[in-house]
Amino acid sequence: MQRIWYKSWPAGVPKKISGCALSVTGMVARHAHLYPRRVAVNYYGWEITYSELDRLAGCFAAALAGMGVKKGDRISLYMENCPQFIIALLGAWKIGAVVVPSNPMFLGDELVYQLVDAGVETIVLQDDLYPVFTAVKKRTPVKHVIVANRKDFLPDVPALPPHHTLLTAPIEAAGAVPFMSLLTGETPRQESGPDLDDLALLQYTAGTTGMPKGAMITHRNLAFNAMGSAAWFHGRAGDIHLAVLPLFEVTGLVHSMSMPFYTGGTIVLLARFETETVLEAIQRFRCTHWQSITTMNIAVINYPNVSGWDLTSLRYCMSGGSPVPPEVIRLFQEVTGARLVEGYGLSETISQVTINPVDKPRPGSVGIPVQETDIMIVDIENGDRELPLGAEGELLVKGPQVMQGYWNRPGESRLALRDGWLFTGDVARVDDDGYVYIVGRKKELIKPSGFIIFPQEVENFLCEHPAVAEVAVVGIPDPYRLETVKAYVVLHQEYVNRISEADIINWARRKMAAYKYPRVVEFVPELPRNGNGKVMRYCLSEWEREHMNSRKNG
Repeated sequence: MQRIWYKSWPAGVPKKISGCALSVTGMVARHAHLYPRRVAVNYYGWEITYSELDRLAGCFAAALAGMGVKKGDRISLYMENCPQFIIALLGAWKIGAVVVPSNPMFLGDELVYQLVDAGVETIVLQDDLYPVFTAVKKRTPVKHVIVANRKDFLPDVPALPPHHTLLTAPIEAAGAVPFMSLLTGETPRQESGPDLDDLALLQYTAGTTGMPKGAMITHRNLAFNAMGSAAWFHGRAGDIHLAVLPLFEVTGLVHSMSMPFYTGGTIVLLARFETETVLEAIQRFRCTHWQSITTMNIAVINYPNVSGWDLTSLRYCMSGGSPVPPEVIRLFQEVTGARLVEGYGLSETISQVTINPVDKPRPGSVGIPVQETDIMIVDIENGDRELPLGAEGELLVKGPQVMQGYWNRPGESRLALRDGWLFTGDVARVDDDGYVYIVGRKKELIKPSGFIIFPQEVENFLCEHPAVAEVAVVGIPDPYRLETVKAYVVLHQEYVNRISEADIINWARRKMAAYKYPRVVEFVPELPRNGNGKVMRYCLSEWEREHMNSRKNG
């Protein structure tokens, strides 16, 4: 496909990324040398300068090397957002180790699967997760256990209200190495750092289809998207970036951490999302950039007396994880003065593939391909035939951010990567101006009576109903149609107990084709999401199977 999106290219954004010569550790080291007193991380008021961050990362790197950790070894970071996560990440990279971010919501079996699959021998975890790990330690290859107390970097008088989990008493971790004990040595010799083509991450996929797989991400992949984000959102030294998205997920890692480290910005780091804390952080620290997810945007605009907060310092805001309703975009801009744009990315591309131009976003679209990135729409069945503009098919991506393959899965790597093209598994269409619209996932297609339905298409219709705050659609078994559409709906609070599931179905019947509207609607208080905000439809399918089994057994 020709780069027709160039006609929609945002003003002032270069079409190429020049001089990708530094890894993220190199970026931090450069700022530590040039601007040693500039604040790199602000954690509830505790400030860490670039010079101190580089020193702490160097101490941690030296400690790892002293334990026998070497280039290519895998290290799990089993933590929420905290300075120790960043220090451990940079320290591991300094000696060429490969980081495996582990979701702190993982329970025992999920953690075991990842540690075994990646061959992790060293784990860094927060103290309240130590009991989870010790219960399964014998089933893992882990030899070295380093435990961090997140209160170690919390000020005596925090500048922002800490999440309540930060205020609990520390948990004893007998036999583990205390994180802070590894930072007290003399400043180590300067490490040369990793090569750009060395592996930086095994970024595990969400596992919506089959078992999670480790996407092999190089330092070059990560640096390219960090630099691309800075160019797209006009990042510069002195900017203040609100980092509340989890750093163990790709969007937070790229846009909330790596991009600021490239530009020399300051990260205002929060452990978890709490609406009032976010509002206070923006107002107090005059945050200029915020990468978020749809649920966060909705929480902000619906917060009582939100107009009383000064959020006007925000210049650039991107959202993802799930589609942002146009009304949410409008109200967000009304409250903050900043335009909220949507983007699209994958673990396999270490975040962005497309982003809406800030100066000309299109509602319902995830934007246009970013710098040096090509896309193609091909037929869903086998991917052999490129489709014309406007046709719906599988989205293929080629660019410097695409992974090297899946860890220890050569067969699946060959299926996903063909002639440099990544087969995303997402179904999309492209309009005449190069804007991309995600329709759904290939493996989430619903096929009632032989028709093909994309869940997102039905969701978009249902979001037009004034009572619907959020919705997720799945296929459920049907004795006559083989499969039919079910919608899980989260209502706006003012509609709770004022509208019925039948009301939603009758409304949808008038809006959609007969084969497409949901035959079943269930009201739920919230939708299951992963750490990056994406709705986990497979969980909804599991709920449905459990309900069916209970009905049969009942």
